[in-house]
Amino acid sequence: MNLLKHIQALSNNVINLFFPSVCVSCHRLLLDNETLLCHHCQSDLPFTYFNLDDDNPVYKRLSTIVNIEAASSLLLFDKADVVKELIHHLKYRGRQDVGQFLGEIFSQNLKNNPVVSQIDYIVPAPLHPKKQRKRGYNQLTVFGQTLAKHLQIQYRADILLKTVNNTSQTTKTAEQRRQNVAGVYTVNKPENYANKHFLVIDDVMTTGATIEACAETLLQQIPNAKVSVLTMAVVL
Repeated sequence: MNLLKHIQALSNNVINLFFPSVCVSCHRLLLDNETLLCHHCQSDLPFTYFNLDDDNPVYKRLSTIVNIEAASSLLLFDKADVVKELIHHLKYRGRQDVGQFLGEIFSQNLKNNPVVSQIDYIVPAPLHPKKQRKRGYNQLTVFGQTLAKHLQIQYRADILLKTVNNTSQTTKTAEQRRQNVAGVYTVNKPENYANKHFLVIDDVMTTGATIEACAETLLQQIPNAKVSVLTMAVVL
C-alpha cells in the first residue's frame, strides 16, 4: 500500500511538473494546499449568506411567481469577477471539480438549515439530451452529487426531464426567457413522487425563468409536491 501511494505521489509530481495547476481566476500557480482558487481569490468570493435569511432576495423574487418553500444562492455573480470564471470553467471547460468545490462549501452552509431535513430529492435543472451529448455532461451533476453526499439526500437526475431543445437564454430579455422555457420540461412518472419535497438546483439565476419553469412543472405534474430552490450564484 505504501508503495502504491509513493507511485501515485510520484505520478502527481510529474504531472504537476509539466502541467502545473493554476488558479482558475488569476492564473497564478497553486500551492500544494490550494484547490481551484488561490487563497487570495478564494478570499474574494462574494458569499450571499442568504441561507441565514428565509426572506432573502432570491426567495422574494421567485415566491411572487411560483409557490416555493425556500430559496437561496451561494454567491453573487458579476460578469467580471472570480465567480464568472468558476462558472465558465464548469460549463465550458469541463471543470466538474468546480461543482464539487462549490457543493462542499454550500453543504457546510446548509447543514443546520431546518428546510434541509424536509427535502426528499435533489433535482438538477435538466439539459436536453442533445445538448448534454454535445457538452458531454450536465454541469450540475457533480455539484448535486456532492450536496447529496454531505446532506444525506438522494440526488435524482431522472425525475425532471427537458423534452424541448430550446434556444439559449443568454441574450434574451426577461419576458423572452420565460416564453423560451414555457412547456419545455416534464416529470418522468409523476405518480411515483406524490407528497415529496424537491430541491431544484441550477448554476446562475439571472431572471429566474429557468428555475421557475422547473419548479412549476414539478408542482403542476406531481400531486402535493413541494419545491425549494438552490443556485450556485445569482445576478441581483
